[in-house]
Formats: sequence, structure tokens, C-alpha cells
Amino acid sequence: MSKRVLLLTYISPLQKWGSAQRSRHLIDALLRHGAVDVLVLRFDGRGSSAPPVTVADFHGARVVEIGVTVGSLSSRPRFDLPSDHVTRTVEQHVDLASYDLIVSRYVKPALKLQLPPHVPVVVDFDDAVYEPPWRALSTLKMWVGAFTRLLNDRLLVRLRVGSRPHAHYFFCREAERRYFAALPGSVLPNLPAAPERNGPPPYDPPSSPALMFIGLLDYMPNTDAVDWFLADIWPRVREAVPEARFLVVGSGAAPLLARWSQHAGVETLGFVDSLADAYAQATACVVPMRGGAGTNIKALEPFQYGRPVIATSHVLSGYDGLFRDGIDMLSADDADAFAAHCIALLREPARAESLARNGYERLCSRLSKEHFMAVVDAAVAPLLASSPNRPAPTDAIVSKGT
Repeated sequence: MSKRVLLLTYISPLQKWGSAQRSRHLIDALLRHGAVDVLVLRFDGRGSSAPPVTVADFHGARVVEIGVTVGSLSSRPRFDLPSDHVTRTVEQHVDLASYDLIVSRYVKPALKLQLPPHVPVVVDFDDAVYEPPWRALSTLKMWVGAFTRLLNDRLLVRLRVGSRPHAHYFFCREAERRYFAALPGSVLPNLPAAPERNGPPPYDPPSSPALMFIGLLDYMPNTDAVDWFLADIWPRVREAVPEARFLVVGSGAAPLLARWSQHAGVETLGFVDSLADAYAQATACVVPMRGGAGTNIKALEPFQYGRPVIATSHVLSGYDGLFRDGIDMLSADDADAFAAHCIALLREPARAESLARNGYERLCSRLSKEHFMAVVDAAVAPLLASSPNRPAPTDAIVSKGT
């Protein structure tokens, strides 16, 4: 009998966000082991007009999105507390106990739902150890949010998720796996989305010098990164290269984009339909992160488009020696050194191209979808083998409400 796998997530793989890319890779890997359903939890306010359940297909997996009406504190997605209300809502449509394996994309769904104790679980932490951008915490709400995240990541996870007898844990970098050394786990690397083209990227420099930052701009560590760059680094760059532009790409609140665009030489492009066209305008990409978690996939994507990367050591450390400072990527933590790297690449297109080529070759040789699949196979196969062969309903998705 074919095995059944359920992938739990708060973020639909049908979205265009970078986090959905990893979900799509996971789905492809899990489909090698059986039938896959994807359960997307959507949290709605009271009176929402969104449909309670939607069903779509993705690469042969069924994507079921269920709306949960937010009520008590435990039912809110921000708090990683088990919720009977959320579990009951899900069980009206999905028979959790009928699966042979449950995979939680991020730890939050695994903490929110009361999962059947007999079903093996894989938790894909992805970004397990969040480091708040402390300098950016300017309001009480920000401080409460930061400490809530730390409480969730570093205490609740250890108390609840680590107690399951049949489980495996994915981390996106070795440092986070070591932090949770008591949990049986492995490193499942993040992969950037591959552009639709054959062969290496174009390395031609743009017609005018420009730096670019790309990311989800409302995410506090990204907001802090752009704020720090504009306040402390960009004035030094503009003084040395007056014609330089700074392009800010990604979705963000209008007031935020308006504030940044007031700086000389700054262009806030917002969400773009063509990443290739955006990267073609940049000489180099900057990733001045001072907080956050995970591997900062935004530092890998530029290599796919033939652009070099200047980042902080916080970003570089996420790759555990994969990229070599000064050869594949440039790194600095203080404003003067970071600005010096930016100025050098804006003035020396040949060096920018050399770094971009090295980074792309390193990326292709060390991070591949084949390796990603192999890590998933090694974790999933023994858990499915230990799953009891029990009668299952003809369909784990209950038809009521769909």
C-alpha cells in the first residue's frame, strides 16, 4: 500500500515568496516516497469572507488551504501554543491520524496542532535560531515580539517537539543543528530558485553603477539592514561614487518605501515581475543583515544572475565555510569596511565579475537539488519503514466543506 505523507505549513507553496521555494523542493522530495497532501493553515479574523477550504494541485501533490478563525491567545499564529480550536478545525477536513508521516514546514505548525502520537514527524526548522536585530528594537511592541520569538525558539521547542519518540529534524545550517544537538537531525540546505535559462548567467555590468538589496522589506531584520545601510554606509559610497544608485527591491509598506526613497540616489522598485531585469541593473548586491535567522537565501540568489555579493559576517556564517571571504563573497561588519567593498566593486567591474563567477561556480558545485533530495531520503525512508501498516480511508481529506 502506498505511503501517505502530510506536509504542514503556514505558507502555501503556490506563493512566490522565497520561503515557498524550499516547500516546493520538499514536496518534490516527499513525492518519491508516496502520496503527498499539503495542509496550509490560514488564520482569519472573525467575519472573514475567505472560503473555509480550498484545494489545488501542485506537481502531483494536493494543496489544501484551511481557514482558522482566530479567537483565544493559543489560536493565534504568533504564539507557538497548542490549540484545541485549531486542531478541531483542521480535523473537520483532514484526518491527521491516517497519514504515515507528518512533515512540519517550520516548527510552528507542529507546535500549534495536537498531532497524533503514533505518526512519525519530521520538523523542518529552516531558521531555528533567530537573532533579533537588537539595535532596531525601538518600541515596546518590538521588544515583546523579539522575546516572544526567543521564548518560542529556545524553550517551547525543547519542551514539546523534542519529546516525540519517532522524529527527525532538518536544520538549514550546521550551527543551528549543533544548537539542538540532542535532537536527531541533519542539515538540509536552502537552495535559491534557479532562473529559467540554460548555462551560466550573463556577467555584463550595467550601464551605470548601482547596488541592490532584495528581500521582504517589512521583515524587521531586513528593515534594519536597509536602515543601517542608508544611514551609515550609503553616504560614504555616494561621496566616492556620486553617480551610484541604490535599488531596493521587494514588497514593503508604502511609508517605508517613501522614507527610503528620500535619500539621494535611492530607487525603491517594490515588487518586480522580472528578477532578471532587476539584477541586470545592479553592479553588486548588498546583504547588510545584523539579525535574523537561517541562511539568508538573498545572499545566494544574486549568483544565479551573475552578480557578486557584499554581506556581513552574520550572513557569511550561515554557510559554514561554503563561501570564501574575498574569493566568492566580500564580508564586513563596520560601515567603513562595508562601504570600501561597495566602492571597490562599483569602480572595478572586472573584480565584480570575478567574484560573481566564483560565487556561481561554488554555488553550483556545493549546493544542488540532488543533494537536497538525498538528505530528505535519508531521513524519511526509515521513519516510513517504522510506520505501522494500518488500514487507511480512501481519502484523508474529508469532503465536508471542500
